[in-house]
Amino acid sequence: MIDSPPLFVAGVADVLWRRDSTCQVWSAQCADDIYRIREEFPPGTVGAVTLEWDERAARMGWPKLLQDTLGTVPWLFVVRTVYRQAIADALMAGAAGIVERHASADEFADALCRVASGAIYVPPSYGLAAGVASGESPSGDRAFERLTPRQRQVLRLLAEGKSNKQICRVLNVAEGTIKNHLYALFRQIGVSNRTEAALWLSRHITPESAYLQATVCAVHE
Repeated sequence: MIDSPPLFVAGVADVLWRRDSTCQVWSAQCADDIYRIREEFPPGTVGAVTLEWDERAARMGWPKLLQDTLGTVPWLFVVRTVYRQAIADALMAGAAGIVERHASADEFADALCRVASGAIYVPPSYGLAAGVASGESPSGDRAFERLTPRQRQVLRLLAEGKSNKQICRVLNVAEGTIKNHLYALFRQIGVSNRTEAALWLSRHITPESAYLQATVCAVHE
């Protein structure tokens, strides 16, 4: 946990330990702490990272440092207030999610577990764009059901942070085909870019149900 107050780190550590006694939490205040953790523990030891995100963290270049040192380990932005642009900025910077500083230790632990499992986390209380919140767009479940099996697979892989080329390799199709699927599913769920699509999936469909539905549809494809 980077730049989090020691007392809060202790609280989150206690919650995680009660869920799984093998969990450990480390506090980091500078780049040297990250390098030390990387050197002291084998690859795969660190499941997720939290980062207190503000102008100082941006100046220090934490996202690039985390990518360079810990590779694909997911991280959470910890912000004073969650709002639409903050979520977009977090995901565009490479974060796997965002959580508010005043969140409870339990919510914090839930967020960590979600991103560690490969999901994207956005606080449940976050409201989507006005059209979705007011019911102008179809519900998430109905919209997801109307996607083709391949579109569901593409959406799930996109939400995991994979690029178009990576999705091509996973599904063994041409990049142009993936672009066509993205264009079609964006229209279907009412979003305009990858960030909004990932947010839509994390808000409307649980990672487990999205995975299961995509898998079942793939079997019958």
